[in-house]
Amino acid sequence: MDGSQYGHVRTQTVCFVRIRHKLQHTHYSCIDVPKDVHEYIKNNPSLRVPQLWNDILKMHPEPNFAYKSIYDIWLKQHQEEWKRDDDEVKSAKILLEEFRQKPSGSPYHVEPIPMPEADDGYTAIAFSLPNPIRKWGGKIREVALDSAWNTNKSRFEVYALLGEVLYVYGSGCPLGYLLIQSNEGQEGEKEKYIRKLLEHFRVTWEVRLIETLSDKDITEINSFLAELPVKHQLCFWHCLRAIKVRLAVIARHPAPYNVDEAFREFDWIDKSFVP
Repeated sequence: MDGSQYGHVRTQTVCFVRIRHKLQHTHYSCIDVPKDVHEYIKNNPSLRVPQLWNDILKMHPEPNFAYKSIYDIWLKQHQEEWKRDDDEVKSAKILLEEFRQKPSGSPYHVEPIPMPEADDGYTAIAFSLPNPIRKWGGKIREVALDSAWNTNKSRFEVYALLGEVLYVYGSGCPLGYLLIQSNEGQEGEKEKYIRKLLEHFRVTWEVRLIETLSDKDITEINSFLAELPVKHQLCFWHCLRAIKVRLAVIARHPAPYNVDEAFREFDWIDKSFVP
C-alpha cells in the first residue's frame, strides 16, 4: 500500500497501526459510451464496426471509451436481430425455417436439408440456396466442396458446395452449406452428413455433372464417389500444395520407380528422366 505506516506496541498481543496516504489516487475518468454514440450505432445497422469506429472518431476525436466497447454494442444489437434462442443450434434452425417461408424470389430464401438424427457425437445443420440453383443449375457441370475450420467459438466446421457455371467464364456459384460440430465423434461418422448434403442436390435438384472437385480429404472424396459418381479430381491449387508439402520433407527415400510402368500409363514421359 502506498503511504507511510507506523505504530506503537502497548502489549505483547495488541498493536495499534496508523496508515497515512501520501500519494493521490489515480484520477477517475468515465469510460461509458455516450448516448449520441449509442444512437449512431442504432441508426446505422448496415455499417461494420471499423466503419462505425472511424465515424465515431470524427464525433469524439479523443474518446475515453475503447474500440471493444463499440464492438460489444454492435454485437448485442445484431444478436437481438438474429438470435431466436439461447441454444445456438436451435436458434439457427428457427432462423432457417423463417427464411424457408420467405417468397421464392427473396435473396434470403433458403431450403433446409434434413440431417441424420443420430447420437454419434456430431451436430449438423445444412441448407441449399434455391434461387441460384434455379437460375444456374442447368448450366452447372462441375462442383467443388471445400471446408473451413473453427468458424466460431463453438468449433463448427463449414462445408461449402460451389458450382462452376458453364459458358460464364468459369464463374463460381454457391449451392449449399453444411455446418458441423464434432463432440468427440468418430472421424468416419462425418461422411454420412456430407453424403446427405450431396444427396439433396442429386435427388431434389437432379444436378447433371461431369466432374467433381475437392481437396485430398478422403471423407469428401468418398462422399462424392458415393453420391455423385462421376469423374473426381483434386483441385489444381491443392495438387500444387500437396506436391510442395511432399517435396519439403527431407531425409525421405523416394518410392520405387519403374520407367516402363510409368511409360505405359503416360507415353509422353522421357525414359531417360531420373527422378
